[in-house]
Amino acid sequence: MKVRLIAIDMDDTLLKADLSISEANRAALQRAEQAGIKIVLASGRNFISMSNYTSQLGLDKEGNYLICSNGAEILEASDGRVIEQLRFDPKTCLQIAQNIEDHGFPWQVYNDGKIICNTPTSWAMRDTHLTGQPLIVSTDKEETFSKGEVKFVIPGEPGKIARLYAIFKKEYEGKAEVVTSKPYFLEILPLGANKGAALARLLRHLDIPMESAMAIGDAMNDLSMIEAVGFGCAPANALEEVKRRARCVSKFSNDEDAVADLINSVALQETIRIGN
Repeated sequence: MKVRLIAIDMDDTLLKADLSISEANRAALQRAEQAGIKIVLASGRNFISMSNYTSQLGLDKEGNYLICSNGAEILEASDGRVIEQLRFDPKTCLQIAQNIEDHGFPWQVYNDGKIICNTPTSWAMRDTHLTGQPLIVSTDKEETFSKGEVKFVIPGEPGKIARLYAIFKKEYEGKAEVVTSKPYFLEILPLGANKGAALARLLRHLDIPMESAMAIGDAMNDLSMIEAVGFGCAPANALEEVKRRARCVSKFSNDEDAVADLINSVALQETIRIGN
C-alpha cells in the first residue's frame, strides 16, 4: 500500500539540535509532495511557534494542515484557522492549576504568543528557547484562564516529572490526557487530545485510510500516532520504547537526516519492504 500522508513530529525528529531543518530533510519533503504525498507537521508546539517552519517548507498554503498542541488542535497551515480544537473550560483550568500547585510543581499555558506561568524556572526558560515565545508570570489565574486552555505544561527535573507522570496518569484517567513531550515537560490535555487521535480525525476529513499514512516521531507523545498508522517510524535517537513499537527505525538520528532517510526508504517506495 502506498503512503498518501506523512505526519512528522518536529523537535528531536524533523529539527536538528540547533532547531534548524536540514537541506536533506527539506529536499525529501519536497520530493514527497511532488509525488502527491500530503505532509502534516504534528507537534506539541502551537501555531505561532510552528508557523516559521511551515513557511520555510512551503507548507503554509491552502489545503495543508497542522496538528498542534499535541493533538488538541487541528489547524489550517496557511493561516491558523481552527478546524478542530479541544479546550479545558475556565473552571477546569483553575482546578488543574491548583492540583499541580498542591503537588509542588509550577505550571505554564500558552496564550497570544506568550508562555504564561505561575513561577518562572530554568526549565520553563527552555520552552522560551525552543519556541521563541516570551515567558510571562500570571498575576490573576481567573483572568489567565478566562477563555479556557488547550493544554497545561508542567516543567521540572526529569526524575521528578517521571514520578508525577505516574501519579497524574492514574489521577486523570478518563478525565484528561497525560503525556511527556520531553523528559522535563509533563503535559495535561483535554480527553481525546493526542497526536494519534487527532491524526485519525484528520485522515477521516481527508478520506485517507490509516493504513496509507506514515508517522515519524521520537517521544512518548508521538507513540499514539506511530502505532495508529500503517507506517509508524522513528529516528535512531528516539526513546527505546518508541523504537520498540515502531515498524521502521532509521539508523540515523535527527541530526543525521533521519526524516529524509525514512521518507526515501519508506514513503517513496512502491511498497514497504522492511521486515519482509
